[in-house]
Amino acid sequence: MTFTDFEARVLAQKPTTAAHYDAEYFTGEWRDAGNNYSLETRRAIEAKNPTLIRDTFTPIRALDLGCGPGALMHLLWELGVDVEGIDFAESSRRLATPEVRDRIAIGSVTDASLKAANAFDLIICREVLEHLTVLEVRQAVSNMVRMTSKFIYVTTRYHPAPADLLDFNQQDDLDPTHITLLNKDLLRLMFLLEGCRTRPDLEAKMDWGGKGRVIVVEKLQPGA
Repeated sequence: MTFTDFEARVLAQKPTTAAHYDAEYFTGEWRDAGNNYSLETRRAIEAKNPTLIRDTFTPIRALDLGCGPGALMHLLWELGVDVEGIDFAESSRRLATPEVRDRIAIGSVTDASLKAANAFDLIICREVLEHLTVLEVRQAVSNMVRMTSKFIYVTTRYHPAPADLLDFNQQDDLDPTHITLLNKDLLRLMFLLEGCRTRPDLEAKMDWGGKGRVIVVEKLQPGA
C-alpha cells in the first residue's frame, strides 16, 4: 500500500458513536450465551487472566481503558487490585456491579484531561483499539503512555494477512464496529515512538492462550 492510499483510507474513516454501545450491545440476544457481559460469564471467559495480571504486573494502581461494564475491574477488585476504569458508553456504569460502578469515568479513551500523567503503573486496554479509527488509535496510544508510569497491557485484533506495515483491515465479521485491524508491527511502532519499549517476556506470560493478540510495553524513564 502506498502512503497516499493509506492517508486516503485513514482520512475517510468515521468514528463509531457512543450511542452504539448501549445495553443491547453488551447484553443483547445477538451475543451467544457464552459471550455476553454478565459478571459470571466474563469470569468464565477471563479464567486465570485477572490473577495473571495481578501477579505479572503487581500494580499499585491500575486503569482499565475502555472497560465496558467493568467485569475485569470487578475481578481485579476481588483480588485486591486498586483499579479504575474509563469508558465512553453511559451504559457501562449502569451495567457495572456496585463494587466498581463509582470507579468508572465516562469519557473517551483519547481524552487527555480525564486522568493525570503517570497516575497508574499499569494501563490495561483490551479489545478496544479495533473499535477506533486509525487516528483515534494513535491518540489512545499517546494517552496510555501519558497516564502510565510503567506498563501498558493491550489486546486487540489485527489484520490477519497485511501486505505491508501500513495495511489495515476495516471489516470484521465478528462485530461491525471493528473498523481498524492494524498490522501488529504498526501498533508496536506507535508505542515505540511515544517512548516505550516492548516486553516480549511479559507478552509471553500474558498470551497464555496463544492467540497472538497481546502487546506489553514498558514506558522508558528519562535517561534510560
